[in-house]
Amino acid sequence: MHSALEQVRRYADEQKVKCIAVSDGMMFYAANIEGGGLRDRVFVSLESKEPHSDLWWLSEHGVYRPRTGPQGEPLTLLKSASITRAAITGEDLNAQLLHPKYCLPAQCFAYVGDANLPATWKLPFMLEDGSIDVRRLPKAIQAILTNYRGAKVRSVPEKAIPDVLRRLASAAEQLGRMPHQGETAEVYEMLAQALWQVENS
Repeated sequence: MHSALEQVRRYADEQKVKCIAVSDGMMFYAANIEGGGLRDRVFVSLESKEPHSDLWWLSEHGVYRPRTGPQGEPLTLLKSASITRAAITGEDLNAQLLHPKYCLPAQCFAYVGDANLPATWKLPFMLEDGSIDVRRLPKAIQAILTNYRGAKVRSVPEKAIPDVLRRLASAAEQLGRMPHQGETAEVYEMLAQALWQVENS
């Protein structure tokens, strides 16, 4: 599903669309493109005969509203899905757009300015299989915090930084590295403080 999601994201950036969705017939995932990444909107099973109440967020009354309430971690679940880009589109997997330096697809970066332009993909923090890169994550956090609220923010627009911080914090949480999860490295303490400032400013 990651490959299908990446392709949909590229089409959306070409067409300036801000809400995308993918399905394999058993599940349905939708997200808004915000802050250089995806903000989860809906992740539901399609195996029930009755429509899931979360689908309201894609109805004519819900699709324009910001998603509220508790949400799961659909992207974490998507990495175990068996469907591939080839199954959906008939494309060769080798056609996947990769960053020339890191050889990674767009979903592996904390900020993606345009899914069709790898030069706008910044702060790699995931491996190609969707798992968190434990080596690159702290480097991505340091890079964004060094420039946060300063004159040197160049690669990531300042208005996108709060979303990037949330994305990186979610990854750190998956690894159990955030301060509320126990003793941790200084970089994660700094991330928690920056995130607190964002949420309370």
